[in-house]
Amino acid sequence: MTDIATGRTEKSALILIEYVNDWLAPTGGINGQFQDREQFDTAVANSRTVLAEARHRDDMDVIHVSLRFEPTFKVLGEGKYSLRKLIPVYGSFLGEQADFFPGFEPQDGEFVVGERPGGSSAFAGTTLDSYLRNNRIFDIYVMGFALRQCVESTVRNAHDLGYHTNVIYDASAAFTSDHETAFLSDIAPFYANAITTQDFLTHA
Repeated sequence: MTDIATGRTEKSALILIEYVNDWLAPTGGINGQFQDREQFDTAVANSRTVLAEARHRDDMDVIHVSLRFEPTFKVLGEGKYSLRKLIPVYGSFLGEQADFFPGFEPQDGEFVVGERPGGSSAFAGTTLDSYLRNNRIFDIYVMGFALRQCVESTVRNAHDLGYHTNVIYDASAAFTSDHETAFLSDIAPFYANAITTQDFLTHA
């Protein structure tokens, strides 16, 4: 779509949250935490469909958000509780576990957010906000892993920064079906527009 006043084409962005081996590979350290395997498998399949569609759209940027630590996890400091404590305990996002899962590797020209210092949100301590604003992108579509952790944190942060935020919830996976239900009933109505893969394909 072109803005008549400026002559610029309005752009949007698809933001993929942590499509890495730790989450997606059968040998991934976090993969086994998904109790609702049907939801997980559906999310991966839908993600492939959404990504393929986004790559065909001239007015949509594709942004990959990864997470990788060095073995001492020094950037996390002395975590007393929550993820800052759990990530080092489980040795998450190290080496090959932090590599992009096959089929979700960034292509030439796609932006990669790789400098995250351990925040759950893709905006925390990264260049994502600057990239979007400098490219005049305010309509964003978010999907990934896990729905109630990094996806939710990103969606909340995006809302507070003023973005028009859509979460493709069936291309994201929560650890349980109850987590997904709670997100859709208690979180999404306040912070994002919850859509399906089919909505993205036909209306976005």
